Amino acid sequence: MSMLDSITSMMLCVGTSLILHYVYQHVKFRSFKGPLAIPLLGNIYDPSLLCIIKYLHSCIHRYGSIFLFWIGMKPMVVVCDPVMVRKILVDTKTFVKGPDYTEKFSLVFGQGLVTSNGAKHKEDRACLGRFFTKVHIEKYHKMICETTDKMIEEEIVPHLGKIMDIQDFFHILSLRIFGKFSMGIDYSQPKYKAIAKKLNKGVKEGSSIIGKHIIFNIPMFSFIPSIYKVKQIVSFVDEHIKDIITQRMNCMEKKMALKDDLLSALLRQYKEKQENIETKENDLTFVYDHIRTSLAAGHDTTAFFGCYMAFLLAKHPEVQDKIRNEIKCQLTTTTYIDEEAISKLSYCRCVLQEVLRLYTIIPFVNRTTIKDYKIEDTNQTIPAHSTILIPLSIVNRSKHIWKNQNEFIPERFVDIQGHNNAQKGYLPFGYGTRSCIGANLAMTEGIIMMVKLVSQFQFYPDETFKPHIIAGISLISKNGIRVRLEPIVH
Repeated sequence: MSMLDSITSMMLCVGTSLILHYVYQHVKFRSFKGPLAIPLLGNIYDPSLLCIIKYLHSCIHRYGSIFLFWIGMKPMVVVCDPVMVRKILVDTKTFVKGPDYTEKFSLVFGQGLVTSNGAKHKEDRACLGRFFTKVHIEKYHKMICETTDKMIEEEIVPHLGKIMDIQDFFHILSLRIFGKFSMGIDYSQPKYKAIAKKLNKGVKEGSSIIGKHIIFNIPMFSFIPSIYKVKQIVSFVDEHIKDIITQRMNCMEKKMALKDDLLSALLRQYKEKQENIETKENDLTFVYDHIRTSLAAGHDTTAFFGCYMAFLLAKHPEVQDKIRNEIKCQLTTTTYIDEEAISKLSYCRCVLQEVLRLYTIIPFVNRTTIKDYKIEDTNQTIPAHSTILIPLSIVNRSKHIWKNQNEFIPERFVDIQGHNNAQKGYLPFGYGTRSCIGANLAMTEGIIMMVKLVSQFQFYPDETFKPHIIAGISLISKNGIRVRLEPIVH
Protein backbone atom coordinates (compact mmCIF):
# COMPACT_ATOMS: atom_id res chain seq x y z
CA MET A 1 0.00 0.00 0.00
CA SER A 2 1.38 3.40 -0.99
CA MET A 3 1.77 6.34 1.38
CA LEU A 4 -1.10 8.13 -0.37
CA ASP A 5 -3.36 5.10 0.11
CA SER A 6 -2.46 4.99 3.80
CA ILE A 7 -3.23 8.66 4.29
CA THR A 8 -6.50 8.32 2.36
CA SER A 9 -7.49 5.29 4.46
CA MET A 10 -6.67 7.09 7.69
CA MET A 11 -8.66 10.16 6.66
CA LEU A 12 -11.63 7.99 5.78
CA CYS A 13 -11.45 6.32 9.20
CA VAL A 14 -11.27 9.67 10.98
CA GLY A 15 -14.09 11.10 8.87
CA THR A 16 -16.26 8.06 9.46
CA SER A 17 -15.61 8.23 13.22
CA LEU A 18 -16.54 11.90 13.34
CA ILE A 19 -19.74 11.35 11.38
CA LEU A 20 -20.73 8.40 13.61
CA HIS A 21 -20.04 10.49 16.70
CA TYR A 22 -22.10 13.33 15.24
CA VAL A 23 -25.02 10.98 14.49
CA TYR A 24 -24.77 9.51 18.01
CA GLN A 25 -24.94 13.00 19.52
CA HIS A 26 -27.93 13.86 17.35
CA VAL A 27 -29.75 10.77 18.58
CA LYS A 28 -29.01 11.65 22.20
CA PHE A 29 -30.42 15.16 21.77
CA ARG A 30 -33.22 14.28 19.35
CA SER A 31 -35.94 15.66 21.64
CA PHE A 32 -34.49 19.20 21.41
CA LYS A 33 -35.29 21.54 18.54
CA GLY A 34 -32.73 23.96 17.17
CA PRO A 35 -31.19 25.50 14.05
CA LEU A 36 -29.96 23.10 11.38
CA ALA A 37 -26.49 21.78 12.23
CA ILE A 38 -24.11 20.06 9.83
CA PRO A 39 -21.24 17.65 10.59
CA LEU A 40 -17.97 19.22 11.79
CA LEU A 41 -19.29 22.78 11.55
CA GLY A 42 -22.48 22.56 13.60
CA ASN A 43 -24.08 26.01 13.35
CA ILE A 44 -20.94 28.04 12.75
CA TYR A 45 -21.57 28.06 8.99
CA ASP A 46 -24.14 30.80 9.69
CA PRO A 47 -22.41 34.26 9.53
CA SER A 48 -25.06 35.78 11.83
CA LEU A 49 -23.48 33.71 14.63
CA LEU A 50 -20.78 36.37 14.86
CA CYS A 51 -23.37 38.43 16.76
CA ILE A 52 -23.98 35.62 19.22
CA ILE A 53 -26.52 37.40 21.44
CA LYS A 54 -28.72 38.44 18.47
CA TYR A 55 -28.37 34.97 16.97
CA LEU A 56 -29.52 33.17 20.12
CA HIS A 57 -32.32 35.69 20.61
CA SER A 58 -33.63 34.91 17.12
CA CYS A 59 -33.52 31.20 17.94
CA ILE A 60 -35.85 31.68 20.90
CA HIS A 61 -38.59 32.99 18.58
CA ARG A 62 -38.26 29.91 16.38
CA TYR A 63 -37.55 27.11 18.85
CA GLY A 64 -38.73 28.28 22.26
CA SER A 65 -36.91 29.03 25.52
CA ILE A 66 -35.01 25.70 25.56
CA PHE A 67 -33.26 24.63 22.36
CA LEU A 68 -30.13 22.97 20.96
CA PHE A 69 -27.22 24.90 19.52
CA TRP A 70 -24.08 23.38 17.98
CA ILE A 71 -20.57 24.80 17.91
CA GLY A 72 -18.69 22.44 15.64
CA MET A 73 -19.17 18.95 17.08
CA LYS A 74 -20.22 20.26 20.49
CA PRO A 75 -23.95 20.46 21.24
CA MET A 76 -25.14 22.94 23.88
CA VAL A 77 -28.58 23.06 25.42
CA VAL A 78 -29.54 26.75 25.60
CA VAL A 79 -31.87 27.52 28.51
CA CYS A 80 -33.70 30.86 28.66
CA ASP A 81 -36.65 29.85 30.82
CA PRO A 82 -36.30 31.66 34.20
CA VAL A 83 -37.73 28.78 36.24
CA MET A 84 -35.33 26.30 34.64
CA VAL A 85 -32.42 28.74 34.99
CA ARG A 86 -33.06 28.99 38.72
CA LYS A 87 -33.18 25.19 39.10
CA ILE A 88 -29.89 24.78 37.25
CA LEU A 89 -28.03 27.41 39.27
CA VAL A 90 -29.33 26.07 42.60
CA ASP A 91 -28.68 22.36 41.97
CA THR A 92 -24.88 22.38 42.23
CA LYS A 93 -24.74 18.60 42.59
CA THR A 94 -26.28 17.93 39.17
CA PHE A 95 -25.03 21.03 37.34
CA VAL A 96 -21.36 21.85 37.90
CA LYS A 97 -18.79 24.15 36.36
CA GLY A 98 -17.36 21.84 33.72
CA PRO A 99 -14.44 21.85 31.26
CA ASP A 100 -15.13 25.37 30.01
CA TYR A 101 -14.25 26.58 33.49
CA THR A 102 -11.66 24.00 34.57
CA GLU A 103 -9.78 24.05 31.23
CA LYS A 104 -10.48 27.47 29.67
CA PHE A 105 -11.33 29.92 32.45
CA SER A 106 -8.58 28.31 34.51
CA LEU A 107 -5.95 29.59 32.06
CA VAL A 108 -6.55 32.97 33.68
CA PHE A 109 -8.20 32.19 37.01
CA GLY A 110 -6.46 28.93 37.96
CA GLN A 111 -8.38 27.37 40.84
CA GLY A 112 -9.88 30.60 42.16
CA LEU A 113 -13.49 31.16 43.19
CA VAL A 114 -14.72 31.40 39.60
CA THR A 115 -13.48 27.94 38.60
CA SER A 116 -13.47 25.83 41.78
CA ASN A 117 -16.17 23.26 42.57
CA GLY A 118 -17.50 21.36 45.56
CA ALA A 119 -15.55 21.35 48.83
CA LYS A 120 -12.79 23.55 47.38
CA HIS A 121 -15.26 26.27 46.47
CA LYS A 122 -16.96 26.02 49.86
CA GLU A 123 -13.59 26.34 51.66
CA ASP A 124 -12.53 29.32 49.54
CA ARG A 125 -15.85 31.12 49.97
CA ALA A 126 -15.67 30.60 53.75
CA CYS A 127 -12.18 32.14 53.76
CA LEU A 128 -13.10 35.23 51.71
CA GLY A 129 -16.83 35.70 52.25
CA ARG A 130 -16.66 37.89 55.36
CA PHE A 131 -14.82 40.62 53.43
CA PHE A 132 -17.86 41.16 51.22
CA THR A 133 -20.47 41.61 53.92
CA LYS A 134 -22.08 45.05 54.26
CA VAL A 135 -20.56 45.40 57.74
CA HIS A 136 -17.02 44.98 56.43
CA ILE A 137 -17.59 47.02 53.27
CA GLU A 138 -18.85 49.98 55.31
CA LYS A 139 -15.31 50.40 56.67
CA TYR A 140 -14.31 51.35 53.12
CA HIS A 141 -17.09 53.82 52.26
CA LYS A 142 -14.88 56.81 53.01
CA MET A 143 -12.09 55.37 50.86
CA ILE A 144 -14.50 54.74 47.96
CA CYS A 145 -15.82 58.31 48.20
CA GLU A 146 -12.36 59.88 48.38
CA THR A 147 -10.98 57.72 45.56
CA THR A 148 -13.95 58.65 43.35
CA ASP A 149 -13.50 62.37 44.10
CA LYS A 150 -9.80 62.17 43.23
CA MET A 151 -10.47 60.38 39.94
CA ILE A 152 -13.11 62.95 39.00
CA GLU A 153 -10.57 65.74 39.49
CA GLU A 154 -7.93 63.88 37.48
CA GLU A 155 -9.95 62.44 34.60
CA ILE A 156 -13.33 64.20 34.34
CA VAL A 157 -12.73 67.86 35.15
CA PRO A 158 -10.02 68.39 32.47
CA HIS A 159 -12.40 67.08 29.79
CA LEU A 160 -15.59 68.91 30.73
CA GLY A 161 -17.50 70.19 27.72
CA LYS A 162 -15.79 67.73 25.38
CA ILE A 163 -16.79 64.34 24.03
CA MET A 164 -14.77 61.79 26.01
CA ASP A 165 -14.39 58.02 26.18
CA ILE A 166 -15.41 57.47 29.79
CA GLN A 167 -14.36 53.81 29.78
CA ASP A 168 -10.84 54.47 31.08
CA PHE A 169 -12.21 56.59 33.93
CA PHE A 170 -14.39 53.79 35.27
CA HIS A 171 -11.79 51.07 34.78
CA ILE A 172 -9.01 52.95 36.56
CA LEU A 173 -11.40 54.07 39.33
CA SER A 174 -12.66 50.52 39.92
CA LEU A 175 -9.11 49.16 39.98
CA ARG A 176 -7.98 51.81 42.46
CA ILE A 177 -10.90 51.01 44.76
CA PHE A 178 -10.44 47.26 44.57
CA GLY A 179 -6.67 47.50 44.94
CA LYS A 180 -7.07 49.28 48.28
CA PHE A 181 -9.96 47.08 49.36
CA SER A 182 -8.37 43.72 48.61
CA MET A 183 -4.60 44.25 48.98
CA GLY A 184 -3.99 47.72 50.42
CA ILE A 185 -2.42 48.81 47.12
CA ASP A 186 -2.85 52.40 45.97
CA TYR A 187 -2.86 52.33 42.18
CA SER A 188 -2.94 56.14 42.08
CA GLN A 189 0.71 56.24 43.17
CA PRO A 190 3.10 57.14 40.33
CA LYS A 191 4.89 53.76 40.50
CA TYR A 192 1.61 51.92 39.87
CA LYS A 193 -0.03 54.13 37.22
CA ALA A 194 1.55 52.41 34.21
CA ILE A 195 0.84 49.00 35.77
CA ALA A 196 -2.81 49.98 36.32
CA LYS A 197 -3.26 50.88 32.64
CA LYS A 198 -1.63 47.65 31.52
CA LEU A 199 -3.77 45.64 33.95
CA ASN A 200 -6.95 47.21 32.62
CA LYS A 201 -5.98 46.59 29.01
CA GLY A 202 -4.98 43.02 29.79
CA VAL A 203 -8.19 42.20 31.64
CA LYS A 204 -10.34 43.53 28.76
CA GLU A 205 -8.33 41.62 26.15
CA GLY A 206 -8.29 38.43 28.21
CA SER A 207 -12.04 38.60 28.80
CA SER A 208 -12.74 38.94 25.09
CA ILE A 209 -10.36 36.11 24.11
CA ILE A 210 -11.47 33.54 26.71
CA GLY A 211 -15.13 34.37 26.06
CA LYS A 212 -14.71 33.65 22.34
CA HIS A 213 -12.87 30.39 23.01
CA ILE A 214 -15.69 29.21 25.27
CA ILE A 215 -18.67 30.32 23.16
CA PHE A 216 -17.16 29.10 19.87
CA ASN A 217 -15.49 26.00 21.36
CA ILE A 218 -12.03 27.05 20.14
CA PRO A 219 -9.18 24.84 21.44
CA MET A 220 -6.71 26.26 23.96
CA PHE A 221 -3.49 25.24 22.19
CA SER A 222 -0.50 27.35 23.20
CA PHE A 223 0.53 27.99 19.59
CA ILE A 224 -2.73 29.87 18.91
CA PRO A 225 -1.80 33.60 18.94
CA SER A 226 -4.74 34.59 21.15
CA ILE A 227 -3.82 31.97 23.79
CA TYR A 228 -0.19 33.05 23.67
CA LYS A 229 -1.44 36.59 24.28
CA VAL A 230 -3.48 35.50 27.32
CA LYS A 231 -0.47 33.69 28.78
CA GLN A 232 1.58 36.85 28.41
CA ILE A 233 -1.11 38.79 30.27
CA VAL A 234 -1.20 36.19 33.06
CA SER A 235 2.62 36.30 33.36
CA PHE A 236 2.53 40.09 33.68
CA VAL A 237 -0.21 39.97 36.34
CA ASP A 238 1.62 37.26 38.29
CA GLU A 239 4.86 39.24 38.26
CA HIS A 240 2.96 42.20 39.68
CA ILE A 241 1.23 40.01 42.30
CA LYS A 242 4.59 38.48 43.27
CA ASP A 243 5.89 41.84 44.48
CA ILE A 244 2.73 42.48 46.51
CA ILE A 245 2.76 39.01 48.10
CA THR A 246 6.46 39.28 48.93
CA GLN A 247 5.94 42.60 50.72
CA ARG A 248 3.02 41.24 52.75
CA MET A 249 4.84 38.01 53.65
CA ASN A 250 7.83 40.03 54.87
CA CYS A 251 5.45 41.90 57.17
CA MET A 252 4.09 38.58 58.43
CA GLU A 253 7.61 37.25 59.13
CA LYS A 254 8.41 40.41 61.11
CA LYS A 255 5.18 39.99 63.14
CA MET A 256 3.98 43.40 61.96
CA ALA A 257 0.30 44.39 62.12
CA LEU A 258 -1.40 43.34 58.89
CA LYS A 259 -4.30 44.86 57.01
CA ASP A 260 -7.46 42.83 57.45
CA ASP A 261 -8.06 42.12 53.78
CA LEU A 262 -8.25 39.36 51.19
CA LEU A 263 -4.50 39.07 50.76
CA SER A 264 -3.83 38.63 54.50
CA ALA A 265 -6.61 36.03 54.77
CA LEU A 266 -5.18 34.03 51.86
CA LEU A 267 -1.64 34.15 53.24
CA ARG A 268 -2.85 33.03 56.67
CA GLN A 269 -4.64 30.12 55.00
CA TYR A 270 -1.41 29.29 53.16
CA LYS A 271 0.53 29.32 56.44
CA GLU A 272 -2.05 27.05 58.08
CA LYS A 273 -1.78 24.58 55.22
CA GLN A 274 2.00 24.65 55.49
CA GLU A 275 1.81 23.72 59.16
CA ASN A 276 -0.83 21.03 58.63
CA ILE A 277 0.85 17.70 57.83
CA GLU A 278 -2.23 16.35 56.00
CA THR A 279 -2.73 19.38 53.77
CA LYS A 280 0.84 20.66 53.58
CA GLU A 281 1.06 23.42 50.98
CA ASN A 282 4.49 24.17 49.57
CA ASP A 283 3.71 26.80 46.97
CA LEU A 284 1.62 29.92 46.68
CA THR A 285 -0.27 28.91 43.53
CA PHE A 286 -3.71 29.13 45.12
CA VAL A 287 -2.91 32.60 46.49
CA TYR A 288 -1.92 33.79 43.02
CA ASP A 289 -5.09 32.22 41.58
CA HIS A 290 -7.37 34.01 44.04
CA ILE A 291 -5.66 37.39 43.74
CA ARG A 292 -5.66 37.15 39.94
CA THR A 293 -9.36 36.21 40.02
CA SER A 294 -10.19 39.01 42.44
CA LEU A 295 -8.28 41.66 40.50
CA ALA A 296 -9.99 40.74 37.23
CA ALA A 297 -13.53 40.03 38.42
CA GLY A 298 -13.41 42.56 41.24
CA HIS A 299 -12.96 45.65 39.10
CA ASP A 300 -13.81 44.74 35.50
CA THR A 301 -17.53 44.12 36.07
CA THR A 302 -18.02 47.26 38.17
CA ALA A 303 -16.19 49.32 35.56
CA PHE A 304 -18.43 48.16 32.73
CA PHE A 305 -21.52 48.85 34.84
CA GLY A 306 -20.27 52.44 35.22
CA CYS A 307 -19.74 52.73 31.46
CA TYR A 308 -23.25 51.54 30.55
CA MET A 309 -24.75 53.68 33.32
CA ALA A 310 -23.11 56.77 31.79
CA PHE A 311 -24.29 55.78 28.30
CA LEU A 312 -27.92 55.31 29.39
CA LEU A 313 -28.06 58.38 31.62
CA ALA A 314 -26.74 60.53 28.76
CA LYS A 315 -29.72 59.40 26.68
CA HIS A 316 -32.21 59.94 29.50
CA PRO A 317 -31.93 63.40 31.11
CA GLU A 318 -35.26 62.82 32.90
CA VAL A 319 -33.66 59.95 34.86
CA GLN A 320 -30.74 62.21 35.80
CA ASP A 321 -33.24 64.75 37.14
CA LYS A 322 -34.96 62.11 39.26
CA ILE A 323 -31.62 60.97 40.70
CA ARG A 324 -30.69 64.55 41.62
CA ASN A 325 -34.07 65.11 43.19
CA GLU A 326 -33.67 61.99 45.35
CA ILE A 327 -30.15 63.04 46.37
CA LYS A 328 -31.43 66.51 47.32
CA CYS A 329 -34.35 65.12 49.34
CA GLN A 330 -32.55 62.25 51.08
CA LEU A 331 -28.94 63.34 51.64
CA THR A 332 -27.50 66.26 53.56
CA THR A 333 -24.08 65.80 51.95
CA THR A 334 -22.50 63.89 49.08
CA THR A 335 -18.97 64.16 50.49
CA TYR A 336 -19.27 60.99 52.56
CA ILE A 337 -21.94 58.45 51.62
CA ASP A 338 -22.38 55.74 54.26
CA GLU A 339 -24.59 52.65 54.29
CA GLU A 340 -27.46 54.54 55.92
CA ALA A 341 -27.36 57.12 53.12
CA ILE A 342 -27.29 54.41 50.46
CA SER A 343 -30.32 52.71 52.02
CA LYS A 344 -32.32 55.92 51.45
CA LEU A 345 -31.51 56.09 47.74
CA SER A 346 -34.20 53.73 46.47
CA TYR A 347 -34.45 55.30 43.01
CA CYS A 348 -30.67 55.14 42.54
CA ARG A 349 -30.90 51.43 43.34
CA CYS A 350 -33.60 51.06 40.67
CA VAL A 351 -31.38 52.81 38.12
CA LEU A 352 -28.47 50.53 38.96
CA GLN A 353 -30.63 47.42 38.57
CA GLU A 354 -32.13 48.60 35.29
CA VAL A 355 -28.66 49.26 33.88
CA LEU A 356 -27.65 45.70 34.82
CA ARG A 357 -30.83 44.35 33.21
CA LEU A 358 -30.25 46.04 29.87
CA TYR A 359 -26.49 45.48 29.90
CA THR A 360 -25.95 42.24 31.79
CA ILE A 361 -22.24 42.45 32.56
CA ILE A 362 -21.80 38.66 32.66
CA PRO A 363 -23.84 37.81 29.54
CA PHE A 364 -23.51 34.02 29.72
CA VAL A 365 -22.91 31.32 32.28
CA ASN A 366 -22.74 27.63 31.56
CA ARG A 367 -22.94 24.41 33.49
CA THR A 368 -22.20 20.74 32.81
CA THR A 369 -24.58 17.94 33.83
CA ILE A 370 -22.98 15.08 35.74
CA LYS A 371 -26.02 12.82 35.19
CA ASP A 372 -29.13 12.65 33.03
CA TYR A 373 -31.62 15.35 33.97
CA LYS A 374 -35.30 15.24 33.05
CA ILE A 375 -37.12 18.51 32.44
CA GLU A 376 -40.52 17.72 33.91
CA ASP A 377 -42.46 20.47 32.13
CA THR A 378 -41.35 19.40 28.65
CA ASN A 379 -40.57 15.71 29.29
CA GLN A 380 -37.14 16.19 27.69
CA THR A 381 -33.97 14.67 29.10
CA ILE A 382 -30.64 16.46 29.09
CA PRO A 383 -27.99 13.71 28.80
CA ALA A 384 -25.17 13.40 31.32
CA HIS A 385 -22.01 15.40 30.55
CA SER A 386 -23.94 17.94 28.45
CA THR A 387 -23.09 21.62 28.33
CA ILE A 388 -25.91 23.98 29.25
CA LEU A 389 -25.63 27.60 28.11
CA ILE A 390 -27.61 30.21 30.07
CA PRO A 391 -27.69 33.57 28.22
CA LEU A 392 -28.63 35.85 31.12
CA SER A 393 -28.44 38.89 28.85
CA ILE A 394 -31.26 37.45 26.72
CA VAL A 395 -33.42 36.44 29.69
CA ASN A 396 -33.14 40.01 30.97
CA ARG A 397 -34.60 41.36 27.72
CA SER A 398 -37.32 38.75 27.23
CA LYS A 399 -40.63 40.24 26.11
CA HIS A 400 -42.36 37.38 27.90
CA ILE A 401 -40.94 38.57 31.24
CA TRP A 402 -40.43 42.32 30.90
CA LYS A 403 -42.89 44.88 29.56
CA ASN A 404 -41.24 47.23 27.02
CA GLN A 405 -38.17 45.04 27.45
CA ASN A 406 -35.74 47.20 25.46
CA GLU A 407 -36.62 50.49 27.15
CA PHE A 408 -34.72 52.06 30.06
CA ILE A 409 -37.36 52.24 32.83
CA PRO A 410 -35.80 52.19 36.31
CA GLU A 411 -39.27 52.36 37.92
CA ARG A 412 -39.89 48.73 37.02
CA PHE A 413 -37.64 47.81 39.98
CA VAL A 414 -39.52 49.82 42.62
CA ASP A 415 -41.20 46.67 43.97
CA ILE A 416 -38.29 44.31 43.31
CA GLN A 417 -36.03 44.13 46.33
CA GLY A 418 -32.53 42.70 46.67
CA HIS A 419 -29.79 42.06 44.10
CA ASN A 420 -31.77 39.39 42.23
CA ASN A 421 -35.30 38.36 41.32
CA ALA A 422 -35.32 34.65 40.55
CA GLN A 423 -38.97 34.63 39.50
CA LYS A 424 -38.17 36.95 36.60
CA GLY A 425 -34.82 35.34 35.90
CA TYR A 426 -33.14 38.62 36.86
CA LEU A 427 -29.83 37.29 38.15
CA PRO A 428 -27.05 39.83 37.42
CA PHE A 429 -24.94 38.36 40.23
CA GLY A 430 -25.82 34.71 39.67
CA TYR A 431 -27.89 32.66 42.09
CA GLY A 432 -27.50 30.21 44.94
CA THR A 433 -24.16 29.18 46.42
CA ARG A 434 -22.35 30.18 43.21
CA SER A 435 -23.65 33.76 43.23
CA CYS A 436 -21.10 36.57 42.93
CA ILE A 437 -19.31 37.02 46.23
CA GLY A 438 -18.74 40.71 45.46
CA ALA A 439 -22.39 41.73 44.87
CA ASN A 440 -22.58 43.98 47.96
CA LEU A 441 -19.34 45.74 47.06
CA ALA A 442 -20.44 46.24 43.44
CA MET A 443 -23.79 47.74 44.50
CA THR A 444 -22.07 50.06 46.97
CA GLU A 445 -19.49 51.25 44.43
CA GLY A 446 -22.14 51.68 41.77
CA ILE A 447 -24.40 53.90 43.85
CA ILE A 448 -21.53 56.01 45.21
CA MET A 449 -20.18 56.55 41.68
CA MET A 450 -23.65 57.46 40.47
CA VAL A 451 -24.26 59.98 43.27
CA LYS A 452 -20.83 61.61 42.93
CA LEU A 453 -21.13 62.06 39.16
CA VAL A 454 -24.81 62.91 38.69
CA SER A 455 -24.84 65.43 41.55
CA GLN A 456 -22.02 67.40 39.88
CA PHE A 457 -22.44 66.88 36.14
CA GLN A 458 -25.05 66.68 33.41
CA PHE A 459 -24.49 63.81 30.98
CA TYR A 460 -25.04 64.37 27.25
CA PRO A 461 -24.85 61.76 24.48
CA ASP A 462 -22.53 61.75 21.48
CA GLU A 463 -25.22 61.51 18.80
CA THR A 464 -22.75 59.95 16.35
CA PHE A 465 -21.74 57.14 18.74
CA LYS A 466 -23.09 53.61 18.95
CA PRO A 467 -21.37 51.06 21.23
CA HIS A 468 -19.93 47.98 19.53
CA ILE A 469 -20.96 45.36 22.09
CA ILE A 470 -19.13 42.03 22.16
CA ALA A 471 -19.85 39.19 24.55
CA GLY A 472 -16.71 37.87 26.21
CA ILE A 473 -16.51 36.82 29.85
CA SER A 474 -17.90 40.34 30.36
CA LEU A 475 -20.11 42.42 28.10
CA ILE A 476 -17.56 44.71 26.46
CA SER A 477 -17.94 47.80 24.31
CA LYS A 478 -15.11 47.40 21.82
CA ASN A 479 -15.15 51.08 20.84
CA GLY A 480 -15.49 52.47 24.37
CA ILE A 481 -18.34 54.64 25.68
CA ARG A 482 -18.44 58.23 24.43
CA VAL A 483 -20.37 60.92 26.32
CA ARG A 484 -20.05 64.62 27.16
CA LEU A 485 -20.21 66.01 30.69
CA GLU A 486 -21.02 69.57 31.69
CA PRO A 487 -20.84 71.01 35.23
CA ILE A 488 -24.16 71.69 36.93
CA VAL A 489 -24.54 75.32 37.97
CA HIS A 490 -26.34 75.39 41.32
